[in-house]
Amino acid sequence: MIDECERISMVVDKVIEMFKPDPARIQFEDPFYALVSIILSQNTSTKNVQAAMERFRRKFDSVEAVASASLKSIQEAIKPAGLWRMKAPRIKLIARQIAEGKIDLGKVLSIPYSEARRILMSLDGIGPKTADVFLMFARGEPVLPIDTHIFRVMRRLGVAREKDDYEAVRSKLESVIEPEKRILAHLALIEFGRRICTARNPKCGECPFSGICPSSRLRA
Repeated sequence: MIDECERISMVVDKVIEMFKPDPARIQFEDPFYALVSIILSQNTSTKNVQAAMERFRRKFDSVEAVASASLKSIQEAIKPAGLWRMKAPRIKLIARQIAEGKIDLGKVLSIPYSEARRILMSLDGIGPKTADVFLMFARGEPVLPIDTHIFRVMRRLGVAREKDDYEAVRSKLESVIEPEKRILAHLALIEFGRRICTARNPKCGECPFSGICPSSRLRA
């Protein structure tokens, strides 16, 4: 029986090998557009995010342009990413707060992690996961954000408990996974959750961890 740390390490190494994630594909030079891409990435594929971001950047050339735009025009621009009715108001709200000077994203990227995270989370529409993902991609912060896919995978593997919150699972994974590997682990675990350990009808027959997974249907 392998212990929890060994289980986490084994799973992370394997999913990185399986999916070979490329962090550079979803980075942006401008921090505001990086933040928008992170919001668009929720519940959709990288391909859809890229299509939406191309339209969005053609339509809006500054944070001020987004802040003053109509919701309808933002919705139209981001449609390829899905859930556009929900995401557009959030993007506009965040853009308005930045345009009004509530925070300076460039400055946020130059200060220590804990302070940068606190400032980002002071914006309406930004929670701990979005703040962590932004800092991870925009400046290479060695943090491991936990999204719904990662939480589901870790819960099924017996690493995360039902009562564990975002911070508990993040801390648990970061205590095992080396800083330089965390961005790869984040991306690969999400792909694993999207393609194999899906919310409905998980593909346990294709899963390399069915032998150690307490939730595997193959063990029923």
